[in-house]
Amino acid sequence: MAVEREKATGGPRPPATSEALYEKLPPGPGRRASEVAAHQRARIHNAMVELVGERGYAAVKIRDVVSLAGVSTRSFYENFEGKEDCFLRTHDLIVRGAVRRIGAAQADELDWRQRPGRVFNAFAREIEIGPHAARLALVDAYDAGVESLEQAWRAESAFEAMIGEGLAHGPDGFVVPPLIVEGIVAGAARLARLRLLAGEAENLNGFGDELTEWALSLLDQSAGELALLDRRSVSAEADVDVAPSLNGDRASILGATAELAGVNGYDYLTIPRIRARADISRAAFNAQFASVEDCFLAALELRVDEARDEASRAQAEGQTWAGGIYRALVCLCRRFGSDPPLLNLCLDDDFAAGSRGSVWRRRLITAVVDRIDGKVPVERQLKGLADEASKSAIWELFQHDIVRRPRSEGPQIAATLAYIALAPVIGASAAIAAIRNEQTA
Repeated sequence: MAVEREKATGGPRPPATSEALYEKLPPGPGRRASEVAAHQRARIHNAMVELVGERGYAAVKIRDVVSLAGVSTRSFYENFEGKEDCFLRTHDLIVRGAVRRIGAAQADELDWRQRPGRVFNAFAREIEIGPHAARLALVDAYDAGVESLEQAWRAESAFEAMIGEGLAHGPDGFVVPPLIVEGIVAGAARLARLRLLAGEAENLNGFGDELTEWALSLLDQSAGELALLDRRSVSAEADVDVAPSLNGDRASILGATAELAGVNGYDYLTIPRIRARADISRAAFNAQFASVEDCFLAALELRVDEARDEASRAQAEGQTWAGGIYRALVCLCRRFGSDPPLLNLCLDDDFAAGSRGSVWRRRLITAVVDRIDGKVPVERQLKGLADEASKSAIWELFQHDIVRRPRSEGPQIAATLAYIALAPVIGASAAIAAIRNEQTA
């Protein structure tokens, strides 16, 4: 991915805060003001890409941007309202260029089964060619504030629409369910995000081909039943118990922390507020926790462990291991829907306790998905990118459905999540049959 419009002349040099990244226009009479401004904007966009790629959005300062771009602070503010405006407009340029190029890669492909490969290989090339731009669009755009997050979601929607259009002309008029397209895009995006964070953007050999094979395993006419299956419930479901599993001061503190953070956010938490809600002394708090952050993370871990254990019990009730995976996902959806603190603590990025909290939350949620996946017979377990893609798609769809489309009863996508987990393993038709059997048992 790269900034394509308003290109600066001159090749990039290694970034340094004391040296301009791109050369200025050669001096000459009669240059139009619009030409000079466009050239300055291009240099600023490219400087933003380089700095975000190296340091992350939070660490970028306007003084560093103007230094690398070779412009004055006054020129920066003549073109942008501030750092966030510059970031958002840079992100928009990157995404629009990438969507256009990736779309063009599949435009002349008549075989609908070949189009995903065209898309994923073009996507991989974008990352390899412009890893810093890819990091800005796929990583930092999700952590740079509410407006940036919404813009990132709109970018995902653009990719979903592009892929959906490419798959809209399948055999016998088959239309791919929108949630499946969303899961394919979300799974691929999260895989790319993880590769970028691991510094592996330059080594994506086979990325497109493996993702294509995984995506095609989900593109089956039997998936047309998912909308109906998502609206049905498993018979004889047990009530979800969200009561704390601990007693005493520790339980009171953790319960108070979860309630306060769930309603008001992590930044609202203070020891006096937690003590007041839990009705305990400062000495009692200090005997359990060293800080608000330690207390918050313990509350998060406890709630996720309880949800994971409930999912395991539900899984054991399945008629088959495949049906058990569906039951476990139903349980998780219901648990999150009936436990607002868990929902907010684990899924909403506004409730992260800094980088440490984000790492813990992601690790714990991954443990939930791994617990479900661990029941798949060894000989049937997915390997490599297919395994990562399925888990990524399940988690991202789960998060998207709760954060974007909150509803009091929790997400109603358990059948779709189970289909994504099962179809690459046992086939699309068998996955649908396993889900249907659990609902009619």
